[in-house]
Amino acid sequence: MISGWLFDAYPLEDKMVFWIKQQNGNTIRLEDNGWSHSIYVASDDKSNLKSIVNEVQQNNNNNISSLVKDYEFISRYEKITDNNKSYVLKLILYDSTKALTLAKRIEAINGNSEFGKLRLYNVDLAPEQSYFYEHDIFPLAFCEVQSCGNSVDDYNNNTSTSHSKLKWVIKDNVWSLDYKLPDFKTVCLNVNLKKKEGKIGKYTDRIESIIINHLLLQQADNETFEISGESEADIIDKFIKHIARFDPDFIFTDDGDSFTFPYLIHRAKTNDIKNLILGRESKIPLKSPTKEGISYFSYGRTYFKPTPIKLLGRIHIDAANSFIVNDSGLEGLYEISRICRMPLHTAARASIGKCLSSLQWYYATQKDILVPWKPTLGEHFKTFEELLIADKGGFIFEPEIGVQEKAAEFDFVSLYPNIMLKNNISAETIQCNCCLNSKLRVPELDYNICEKRVGIIPTSLKIILDKRTYYKQIKKAATITNNEKLKTVYDARQSVLKWILVTSFGYLGFNNAKFGKIDAHIAVCAFDRQILLWAAKVAENHGFRVIHGIVDSLWVKKKNNDNDPVKTKKEDYIKLKESIETKTGFTVSFGVYKWIVFVNSKINPTLPVANRYFGVFEEDNSLKIRGIEARRHDTPPFLSKCQNEILQIMAEGDSIKEVRSLMPKVKTTYQKYVQLLKDRKVPIQDLAFTKRLSKDATEYSQSTRNTVERDAIMQLDMEGKSLKAGQILKYIITDYYCEKQSNKIRAIPAELLRRENTRYDIRRYAELLAETCNSVTEPFGYTLLDILPSPNLHFTLQD
Repeated sequence: MISGWLFDAYPLEDKMVFWIKQQNGNTIRLEDNGWSHSIYVASDDKSNLKSIVNEVQQNNNNNISSLVKDYEFISRYEKITDNNKSYVLKLILYDSTKALTLAKRIEAINGNSEFGKLRLYNVDLAPEQSYFYEHDIFPLAFCEVQSCGNSVDDYNNNTSTSHSKLKWVIKDNVWSLDYKLPDFKTVCLNVNLKKKEGKIGKYTDRIESIIINHLLLQQADNETFEISGESEADIIDKFIKHIARFDPDFIFTDDGDSFTFPYLIHRAKTNDIKNLILGRESKIPLKSPTKEGISYFSYGRTYFKPTPIKLLGRIHIDAANSFIVNDSGLEGLYEISRICRMPLHTAARASIGKCLSSLQWYYATQKDILVPWKPTLGEHFKTFEELLIADKGGFIFEPEIGVQEKAAEFDFVSLYPNIMLKNNISAETIQCNCCLNSKLRVPELDYNICEKRVGIIPTSLKIILDKRTYYKQIKKAATITNNEKLKTVYDARQSVLKWILVTSFGYLGFNNAKFGKIDAHIAVCAFDRQILLWAAKVAENHGFRVIHGIVDSLWVKKKNNDNDPVKTKKEDYIKLKESIETKTGFTVSFGVYKWIVFVNSKINPTLPVANRYFGVFEEDNSLKIRGIEARRHDTPPFLSKCQNEILQIMAEGDSIKEVRSLMPKVKTTYQKYVQLLKDRKVPIQDLAFTKRLSKDATEYSQSTRNTVERDAIMQLDMEGKSLKAGQILKYIITDYYCEKQSNKIRAIPAELLRRENTRYDIRRYAELLAETCNSVTEPFGYTLLDILPSPNLHFTLQD
């Protein structure tokens, strides 16, 4: 019996490998030879399944028999809408990583015959996740593992236990809020190249040194080592030995997937080093990735993901390729890995949608529901009139442009996920065949909702909603007791759960979602429209006027004829909150603004923009900003810092009049930042624009548009770095207004900066600085007239 935390898991051919982190700090390697990943095949004609069995029994290396270890016929729910189980063929693989290969060979048998003749399931489930689902275990669970037929040997200074089957006893609970974790050892890795400043690092550049910073996450110890040597081979050899000796659990890099590790692999090969082993598998060196990465489109943007570099037995975190770690830290990673049953390495790189899918697949497996390889659940037919009613989306009250005093914002807490949970909205429950006369109906559309079973979607969301509520509660308790450490932990955990809730609605209508359906997506919107309209009517009945509303938030202020602010007691807001909750059945939070600004469109000043506003709360003088420059990821830090500082000054004012009186201080702050530009005292990295490319660099080079982004892309291309769609471009404007000359460039990519020689365009940055300031001062009647870097800067009162 071995006890400890389940740290890592992955398949190696016909076995699953696990690493258990023990309480004494040691790491134990276990093997399960008695389990292999399986895929499932279904068909309406049983003879089709028998033909596959015949193929398996032929023992021909050129067909599917070389991939299948065993098979059996079992009963499973083929679709989530099924009321009865189906007779399906289970194919157990020799090598758990070959599921996709097997599926394609089975498809080839189907040939050009009718669609759906053979239907495949559980094909794209990662073997380690499939193991977690079937054995009901999860990463970082404290467990006891019992093995049979052990053979113990020394494996990379860790104990290795090989056996035919493992028996897991979980001493932990995925619902736990205060779960304990071991003291993990962490290494932060940085490789210095021998290259000239202003040049892009290439695989042909030699290693100058390797910097290793390692620490215990639960302690303050922090040590830095620099590995250098006379020869490159010596540096690599010392590095391998250092990692083996320190035996870290986590290895952090800034670009490990896209450059650092592929570069080290190349340099090791150049120096004829065949044992570049940085994981805990002592016989498996790192190998070059087979592909550079992929570009994909999501929520209106193009993203790029490099091929992940996995260190077997350790967790490699690439800061440039991990949204979860960047947003919620390791605590957020731990939480989402446990709940969604994804290995830490996978969860660190996964999109939130992928994490949500894993959670749904777990509950499907628990209910004996198969996960389709290619989703086939279609939308119900609708007439044009029905579609016009159904496809309205969320409700929006257009904002009243300008400054509003003493307005209140009422937010529904996780409204869309709670609608799905409370109303049992899921692909299989909307318009089910078993409850045609259900009392649960979708507003406007009159769709029936199943009353006999709880859907996969609400089942999956319950743990997320409940745990996030609990974390927010105990975070408040930690705040009251001034326990900053616990407050940070709970905040990180609730934050990562929030992202799953945000994604859950969109995933209902995602065409590649395994358990998504557009009818369920439409139903949620219908409930939302009803709830927001109910809330607006309740507010009006309480003497409030709606000044803005969007999807799950409502801004109101007291009605009056003269448009002067009306004093409103806190009790009035509390009564309104309680009335909205009583009417809608959903929890609401509210905050009162000293003032809030709803910004107009820059293209057409007469039009409002629903998601661009900024304001200051009465209770704690905190700012809430959406859509303006300081909130945008592409704004240079220098401009964001200036706008934030100006907003902090404006936040001191309790009314429009008081904010206007603060404009001299705003002017002084603006002049200070312009002077920094003129004196060239702004760090060059603080002036970098950030742009996510929507297409490959080659497409930009073919464009005739003369933009600074194109200039920067072309320079990178000349240096041998061709960016892919979804990758990030950072650049500095150096001569925005220059005429097109062979020796003139308008912008320089951040990778090519020569910090001592690069001179930024003062005039252009001063213009942008003025525009950034104007966007928050103009609503109060003030505009910077002189936007050039001259000493005659002044304000004017337009009204």
